[in-house]
Amino acid sequence: MPVRVVVHYRDPDGPTETLAAAYRRAARDLAGTPGLLGHELLGAIDGDGRFALLMAWRDLASYRAWERRLRAAGHPSPLRKFQDRTRPGGHYEVYVVHDADYPAADAAGAADPLSQPSG
Repeated sequence: MPVRVVVHYRDPDGPTETLAAAYRRAARDLAGTPGLLGHELLGAIDGDGRFALLMAWRDLASYRAWERRLRAAGHPSPLRKFQDRTRPGGHYEVYVVHDADYPAADAAGAADPLSQPSG
């Protein structure tokens, strides 16, 4: 069953290019990760420095395998220093996709960006 992972970040200096640059470096590292269907960085509309990384995984086993490799490597992500550890319940959440429908997003027929390969 597909899963989505939401990792919460905060840039203490507000909406700067620093976090976005770290995301681009992390995206290069994620390219080709088995089971990762896609990812995108979301920024809060109010510009208060809150961000979320939305990751789409083929299944929970693929996500957990990646997480084990990341942990064994000492969590080298350039985004790690931005993790919002002040959130109740933790800085990330894992959700099972129970149902999904991705109709064309516009007249050009663009599909859901998370259904596209990462990279």
